[in-house]
Amino acid sequence: MLINIDNIIKCGAVFSLIGTVIMIILVSVILIFPVQKNCDSNDSDCQFISTAPGILRSIVSPLLIFRFGTRYKLRKSHL
Repeated sequence: MLINIDNIIKCGAVFSLIGTVIMIILVSVILIFPVQKNCDSNDSDCQFISTAPGILRSIVSPLLIFRFGTRYKLRKSHL
């Protein structure tokens, strides 16, 4: 069977739109529910905790907080 190229293009556009919507939602959640930084006596032992409720916290916390926390730590060391 030969797949029509127009159908492939339409499917690609739909997946692209879905990915864009998911990214906008994740960025909105990070902006609406800020991340709290909890540090012990020294600045090297810090925890970043999301203030997002329930299911949003489980989606956002593991990856994005780690990435933004690492970026913040590296940026702070260069200043």
